[in-house]
Amino acid sequence: MISIRAQAFPFEAVRDLLGVVRALYTSAKARGAGRRDLARIERAGVLLREALSLAVQHEPGTLAHGSAWKKAEEAIEMVGTMVDALTPARPIVEAAAQRVKSRGN
Repeated sequence: MISIRAQAFPFEAVRDLLGVVRALYTSAKARGAGRRDLARIERAGVLLREALSLAVQHEPGTLAHGSAWKKAEEAIEMVGTMVDALTPARPIVEAAAQRVKSRGN
C-alpha cells in the first residue's frame, strides 16, 4: 500500500545507492553471475531510477511522491538481500572504478 509522505525525498542517498547497484551489477557480470542474479540487481536499479523520476516530478504530500518512497524502500530491501558481511567489497569498488576510467578515455 502506498502512503502519502510529507518528508523530502533523499535524492542524494538514492543516487548513491544507484551507483552501488550499478557497481554490483558490473561486478556480478564480470564474475559470471547468472541471468537470474543479474535480473535481480537490474530490477533494484530500475526501481531506484523510477523512484528518482517520480520524486523529481511530484511534491511531498502527494501519492506519487509516496510511490517514489515505496519504490526506493523496495529497492533498499532487495539490495540488502544481495550483500552481506561476507560479500567482498573489493570487486565492487574495482568495477565502479573501471566504469569511471573507461568513461574518461
